[in-house]
Amino acid sequence: MPLSSSRSRGARIKAYVDTNIYVYAILHHPEYWELCAEILRDVEDGVFEAYGSVLVAVELLESLSRIGPRVARRAVEAYLSLGMAILGVDVSVVKLASVINEVADVGYDAVHAALMVLNEVPAVITNDLDDWERIRRRFAGIVERLREEGFSTSLEGIDVVSPAKYREWRRLLK
Repeated sequence: MPLSSSRSRGARIKAYVDTNIYVYAILHHPEYWELCAEILRDVEDGVFEAYGSVLVAVELLESLSRIGPRVARRAVEAYLSLGMAILGVDVSVVKLASVINEVADVGYDAVHAALMVLNEVPAVITNDLDDWERIRRRFAGIVERLREEGFSTSLEGIDVVSPAKYREWRRLLK
């Protein structure tokens, strides 16, 4: 979906930042660390309207606890202090996610996608390209199924932005 169709004139684009972006930045991933750190600086600088969720915080806590509880705690605290919208997960999100999962077969990412749909967030920044590309390709079917189930959204598709494509995507924002 072209960027111009995912925002109105003069509005900042909304983008959901997936868990792996934080993990790669925190762990200084050899290939993605610098790009992910740049993405997080742009979140702090308000380059785009950033969204995350309580689920991202939970995923950070789980994955980084393997390294150490102190590392996990500091990462969660840093995540929660980034100054972006942190979306909550409730029963309606889980119900919507179950519909998305049924259409796209993506598990946890269905919860993130449900939050995007409910909050009209048209882009996700992620390196989990398999699941998110599946969601993107099946989005018309997802929307059709959601409408059958009584949900509504004005989103017609989502942009999937990988760290490798981030700078190009950011240039399009201007």
